[in-house]
Amino acid sequence: MRLKNKTLTGVVQPLSYVDKMLRQQGFHRSGGDGMPTYDVVMYDSASSSTYFLRIPTNFTNSSTGKGEMTVKLGHPYLEAKFYMNTSEEIFFIPKSVREAAEHKLAEIADYLSSSSAPS
Repeated sequence: MRLKNKTLTGVVQPLSYVDKMLRQQGFHRSGGDGMPTYDVVMYDSASSSTYFLRIPTNFTNSSTGKGEMTVKLGHPYLEAKFYMNTSEEIFFIPKSVREAAEHKLAEIADYLSSSSAPS
């Protein structure tokens, strides 16, 4: 499920800054040497279910004044898979989980767009 967060999508920052900040927020980097993607596991105790919040990035053609690569954040999305006894997949994300993910994204957007962020 694609999440709406206009303040985070499209943010361009140095990769090292994005990587450090997202890791401090509990995200794990995947994608190897390719375009990094950041994932965090969200557990909903009410339903005993696990969800994955993912933030994709793309390398930009620019770099910082220090020659460091920059990344542009893509559209974040939330994934969930529930398996029924019939092995039918059902995708459902409770409103409370979506709201928690959106709050997390807003917090990250604040950190990445703050005036203390490197340029």
